Amino acid sequence: MDSERLQYLFERFHTSNCTKQELEELNNWYEELGAGSNQIDHWINLAGGEEELSEELYRNFSKRKNIQKKHQLFSWSWKISAASILILLGTGLLFYKLFPDHSEVPTELVQVPILPGKNKAMLTLADGTKIVLDDSKNGEISRKNGVLITKTDSGSLAYYTEKNQTVTPDKMAFNTLYVPRGGQYQITLQDGTKVWMNSESKLYFPVTSNGKDRRVRLTGEAYFEVAHNKRLPFKVQTGDQIVSVLGTHFNIKGYPEDSAIATTLLQGSVRISKLSTGQAKMLVPGQQSNLSETGKDIEISYVKTDQAIAWKNGYFLFDNQDIKSVMKTISRWYNVDVTYGNSLGNDRFGGTFSRNANLSELLANLEELGGVRFQISNRNIIVSGISSNQ
Repeated sequence: MDSERLQYLFERFHTSNCTKQELEELNNWYEELGAGSNQIDHWINLAGGEEELSEELYRNFSKRKNIQKKHQLFSWSWKISAASILILLGTGLLFYKLFPDHSEVPTELVQVPILPGKNKAMLTLADGTKIVLDDSKNGEISRKNGVLITKTDSGSLAYYTEKNQTVTPDKMAFNTLYVPRGGQYQITLQDGTKVWMNSESKLYFPVTSNGKDRRVRLTGEAYFEVAHNKRLPFKVQTGDQIVSVLGTHFNIKGYPEDSAIATTLLQGSVRISKLSTGQAKMLVPGQQSNLSETGKDIEISYVKTDQAIAWKNGYFLFDNQDIKSVMKTISRWYNVDVTYGNSLGNDRFGGTFSRNANLSELLANLEELGGVRFQISNRNIIVSGISSNQ
């Protein structure tokens, strides 16, 4: 079976849409792998890995991987008829009742908690090699042209220049770190700059400096703690904006669907420039700039900086926000879709909530604020307003 077809079947299984024939196709694929197949590792990773699979399923998968081919002891159904089998695909959790004779299409679904996001990212090297970091072991990831890339014990990524190595301009290379929905990740660049990336964000960066500046490109949201270097300014491009610093702490939020790019300064100073017009302004700590595609000027105001970096510190901080703004943030972190009813009011929401809570717990807390009701169907949240006579 080709990879595209397999991915399609996994998606169908994940959304509870598999037909009887599609389930049989998945069953046949699994049986054809045979015991000892090197594809078992891929299946374990796709299903959530050792940390997320139930102990019994992980043990069964692992045994099937290691035993001799002549001892085929496990099958897709795992010989279980009375109990439901917990299967994790991506970040979703579904319970299916699988019957030994496969005479019925499994239709019963029991809603289980949708877990919060976690550390996960995809690193793309200069040669196009893609590395799924949450599947990678700690230690060396790559070693090329005098640059060592490692995954630390804390699960972050770090770049180092090896001793007695000189990187020349002709060896300049760029890597890309992509953090999907439902993920976050931290990286230490070769110059010592630390970057925390939020869900659905991408950072394009040089493996080493070109000797003139340190320039990266960001889509999405990230918090930077820039290593000080007077000779090499650090520059972050997001859309039509460039932030230039020597060494400071700041947050940039610039998702493609956002109406403006928001840059919040916590320490030091930064210069905000608009590429299309050349306009530039300076920020001092406590200030936030907003640069929209349609606006002519860079707008600057004082803000509560703890709200801008709440995501980095493990919580949501909403301050007088409408429900669609709140749900946009939540949907990225929990990797869910959102559907809105027609009866939504103009209620505003505020409060501090843990990003480590299950989705249902977070939504229950939001409901207590009044004005909305939530219904979870698979990985879709249906948001409805509450009429005044309820």
